[in-house]
Amino acid sequence: MNRHTIALGVLIISTFAITGLAIYTIIQNPTESKDIFNIVLPVYSSWVGTILAFYFGRENFESANQQVRELVQKLTPQQRSKASVTSIMRRLSDLNYFRMPQGQGDQDIQLSVLLDRFSGLVSRLPILEFDGKPKYMIHQSKLDHYLVSGGKKEDTLENFIAEQKSQGFSFGANKGFVIVSEQISIAEAKLKMESVPSCQDIFVTREGSVEEPLTGWISNVRLAKFLEA
Repeated sequence: MNRHTIALGVLIISTFAITGLAIYTIIQNPTESKDIFNIVLPVYSSWVGTILAFYFGRENFESANQQVRELVQKLTPQQRSKASVTSIMRRLSDLNYFRMPQGQGDQDIQLSVLLDRFSGLVSRLPILEFDGKPKYMIHQSKLDHYLVSGGKKEDTLENFIAEQKSQGFSFGANKGFVIVSEQISIAEAKLKMESVPSCQDIFVTREGSVEEPLTGWISNVRLAKFLEA
């Protein structure tokens, strides 16, 4: 409502202001009325065009979005699973992740630095190499369990990884996560994730190689919600 009121108010005030100024100028200089008309008409046209584009363009956009949502909801899980992984992945620019500083390794990163990245909405943290290659997927629940079991925030990522490995947990490629290419379907990515015991995350790179920068991520929760919608 505020947007509509502002738009209407600006249009009315500007219309009266421009019209009043044009009338005053014509009265003062009748011989220049043609020039004044040529100046005022494009201004009116711009106002009308801008408002029509804003309101009707916005309505068309929202209508198209609604139609797409309704279409997706009508698709069966099998039909939705044929879509590309890029259609549901969270892109790197939207992720909360930790990139290893250049020249540093696991032994240089304290757990406190990683813990600061978690919040109420963030419970998983992708760890990337300095060049963007996927390295680990760390779940907050594992860090919390490590601390409750006697670990310290001052311990390094190396300590944590080693201790978890001794218990049979891994966080790297084909253990803590699987890697797929941008070209495969959601169904194929799901099968690959399910082929790795206890794996809950899918990392996406351009060609599906661990030697490429990460471009997106799909969690098991996001995947399930999409297929069951």
